[in-house]
Amino acid sequence: MTQTSSIAVITGAAGGMGAPAAKRFAAQGRALLLCDLDLNRLEQVAAPLRATGAQIETLAVDIADAAFPARLLSAIGSRSIDALIHTAGLSPTLADAARIFDVNYRATRRLLDAVRSKMTKGGCAVLISSCSAYMAKSQAIDDAIAKLLDGDESAVQPMIGTPQGAYPISKRAIIALVARESTAFGQHGARIVSIAPGLIDTGMGRSEMAASQQTKIMLERTPLGRLGIGDEIASVAVFLCSPDASFISGCDIKVDGGVLAALGF
Repeated sequence: MTQTSSIAVITGAAGGMGAPAAKRFAAQGRALLLCDLDLNRLEQVAAPLRATGAQIETLAVDIADAAFPARLLSAIGSRSIDALIHTAGLSPTLADAARIFDVNYRATRRLLDAVRSKMTKGGCAVLISSCSAYMAKSQAIDDAIAKLLDGDESAVQPMIGTPQGAYPISKRAIIALVARESTAFGQHGARIVSIAPGLIDTGMGRSEMAASQQTKIMLERTPLGRLGIGDEIASVAVFLCSPDASFISGCDIKVDGGVLAALGF
């Protein structure tokens, strides 16, 4: 297979947001590198796309593995990255607090360090934050996150001892990281944005709905009166990676059915 000079990377590509993003990118004729934990699930996404003629590569890996950035760069080789959609992450019902914070924040930061210089001019990285990030708002939290971004985790550690604490704070840190990284990405002519999904009908979303009364209240308060679907997040992510979004960077985009507005955030 002849390799193109650039590639789009999707993490969590077998999941409810990553898979529809892969389908949308493949329809545009982009070469794709799909990353997720399980090769079999990745191939279930990749095989139908390859059958349409799309150039699809896969990388089965834990993004929290310290070796992931090197393995990713090896898979990319001499090519540049014209789009990164980073959907991989863990919610409170899926892991303990330490694992959630490691996957959602630390692994994301290492990923950005790896890809920053590989971004093409006009390229874009899209990260997934969360509506819950807006509910974890206090001066103490924001001060701790500011120190976290400077490499000092001491202030944030007492706040992330439970999954219910680690998740929203890790996602609030993602929003802050996007704002900070916009300058460094801009130096390469690239952009970086995050998306804050509301309640989305994915495996992860359904797990949270079953376990948390708060999510049921959020659904009742969502002005559109329904769950979102993964493709509604993917469609925004793909738009953000297009020339139509060429002046959007350093910000968080709410895709939440209006629930944050209804709750006063």
